[in-house]
Amino acid sequence: MSPDKPVHRYIGIALVAAGTIIVILAVITAYYSFYNYTLPSIYGSLEESITRLINALVEIAVRLGFLGVIVWAGSVLLRYGIQSFKVESPPSKQGS
Repeated sequence: MSPDKPVHRYIGIALVAAGTIIVILAVITAYYSFYNYTLPSIYGSLEESITRLINALVEIAVRLGFLGVIVWAGSVLLRYGIQSFKVESPPSKQGS
């Protein structure tokens, strides 16, 4: 490896790429779920309708939670990837 490109730079590139891919996949999943959602049909008794509605709401909550965790994980990877690009320079000595 060349001295002008330390290892942390390659790790940073990998983390940024992985974080970006994860966030893009989460956006694609959300887009697909949004446009392919079907409303629950309303038929039967009141209890059956309420049960179907609660099941649909729980399913939506689980999907949103899953997407939230995916976006959070992607943003953590992006944050650490960007931080690895910052190279700490040695403190300069000021004249005494």
